[in-house]
Amino acid sequence: MASARLTPLMLAAMMLAAGSHTASAACPQALAVYDEAASGAEIAFSGPLEDVDGMQHRFRLSFAGNGVTMDGVVMMAGEPDRPWGVILHQCPEGDATGAEIAACTVWEGPIYAIGTDGSVDWLPAREAMRTAGDKLLLPDFGAAVMRSQAWQAQDITAVPDDVFRLKACQE
Repeated sequence: MASARLTPLMLAAMMLAAGSHTASAACPQALAVYDEAASGAEIAFSGPLEDVDGMQHRFRLSFAGNGVTMDGVVMMAGEPDRPWGVILHQCPEGDATGAEIAACTVWEGPIYAIGTDGSVDWLPAREAMRTAGDKLLLPDFGAAVMRSQAWQAQDITAVPDDVFRLKACQE
């Protein structure tokens, strides 16, 4: 029987596949960092939360090269109850009116985790400390960014995709 010879390209592909699987298998959702290649956007979760304000997760969304950052939260909402994300940009500090919050809301909607096998599920809840998904899906996120104040002011000039891939795990 002839043995198969591994080429450097095949070895690199195997290492990349093993590395991404290992990173996602070992990383809890609360410590995951995701990126989106088209715009250089990155989502970094803030770590485990105490059950103080009902939030499942908090995260920071940043756009490489232009210094734009946005704050995100995930809470359980809707019928049926599901992880609902809200991304805010330059909201007023302290007490804010509903109109002020609406004006600084860039995106809101359900957040999905996509597994390495392509399976789609809700973003894992805080209490479970479940493994991070290989990818995140924020439906219509790119279109929402194009309607945002940051886009109108040309602070963001590259439209992000709706899918972010797992980049790293915070220690």
